[in-house]
Amino acid sequence: MSETNRSEIPAVRDGYRGHVVAGLALAALLVGGIGGWAHTARISGAVIATGMVGVDQNLKEVQHRDGGIVAEILVRAGDDVAEGQPLIRLEDSQSRAELAILSAQLLEAQARRARLEADRDGRTEIAIPQDVATAGVDAGVILAGERRLHAGNLAFRAAELEQLELTIRQTGEEIIGLEAQRAALAEELALVETNRARLADLAGRKLVETARLEEIDRDLVRIKGRIAETDAEVARAHLRVSELHSRRLAQDKSVRAEAQRELVPVESRIAELTERIGALRDRIARTEIRAPLAGRVNELHVFTEGGVITPAQVLATIVPAAALLRVEVRLDPASIDQVRIGQDARVRFSAFSQRTTPELYGKVAHVSPATARDPRTGEAFYVAFVQVPDDQLARLGGLELMPGMPAEVHLTTEEQRVLAYLAKPITDQFSRAFREE
Repeated sequence: MSETNRSEIPAVRDGYRGHVVAGLALAALLVGGIGGWAHTARISGAVIATGMVGVDQNLKEVQHRDGGIVAEILVRAGDDVAEGQPLIRLEDSQSRAELAILSAQLLEAQARRARLEADRDGRTEIAIPQDVATAGVDAGVILAGERRLHAGNLAFRAAELEQLELTIRQTGEEIIGLEAQRAALAEELALVETNRARLADLAGRKLVETARLEEIDRDLVRIKGRIAETDAEVARAHLRVSELHSRRLAQDKSVRAEAQRELVPVESRIAELTERIGALRDRIARTEIRAPLAGRVNELHVFTEGGVITPAQVLATIVPAAALLRVEVRLDPASIDQVRIGQDARVRFSAFSQRTTPELYGKVAHVSPATARDPRTGEAFYVAFVQVPDDQLARLGGLELMPGMPAEVHLTTEEQRVLAYLAKPITDQFSRAFREE
């Protein structure tokens, strides 16, 4: 090796040493600066959770008790609906046909009841209920038939009564004739008795024969017999009159009693038909499925007109109009000690463009007191609700939140030194290591 090369080696070593020293100094300065910053600077941590947009009221499920065939679908998912607004119509032609049959039967029964009540009360006119009188052409035909039947019954009873009255009058005239006959017999008896008294005086003086008195006595017996017979006939005639009057009263009572007996099953039939018609009308009314409250159609599970729905099937869900939106998140049980009600939260909706959608701020409004489990995975979690105020929601501009949209939530934790934050995993690992056997 030449002298020149040997002289250059110490110079190179001195140059490397300078660079190393400078590098070490720079590294020490960097580490010291970072360490000092980590020791003094404080940052906030965050519990990161995922969830979705929900509402502070339960979604209202729209169901149908009986099921049926879909005739018409009147709304779509996302439509705003008012309370009582029709959502779905079911086929009701069979129910309406049955209603028409039962209604006709009810009209017939009501008209018959009105006629029987007129028979029972002895009225010449049938008192028709207003709802029956205005029920239409069928009611008019039915009422006309009942009126004819009532008029026929009245005519038949009137003829019977007239016959009874005629018999009563004839018997009365017979009584008058018998009484006149008895009066004549009484006069004849008085004359014969006077004549006998005169003849008896003459016979006592032997002026007339005794046979003459015997003949007069026979006349007296005959006349008295006829008077007794006439009295008996008068009594029988009076008895017949009483019987005829009793028959007239009994006939009227019989008609009323018969009408009352016929009314009992008619009233039962009317009650039965009224109940069945009420149930049928209720069923027809339920074929128009209406919104239970004002809100927005969230899900619609019926898509085919002519399709069949089953009883109690969920047809749609409605978000109540008065419901407030919130973010529902699932929390890892290991992080629950860092979450509390009133804690600040930052919310980002991943369904929107991350470049143009701002991060919103809210607060934790609820933390579940116990864990729940995912029915599919069995994973345990806590549930928390984050409420985002209206002024923050307004920052979304024209974007609209819908229940079920995914969201990412950062729950801000307490501030701590950067050094403690960086050292925590190491200290936790040491703590677990020292506890191992």
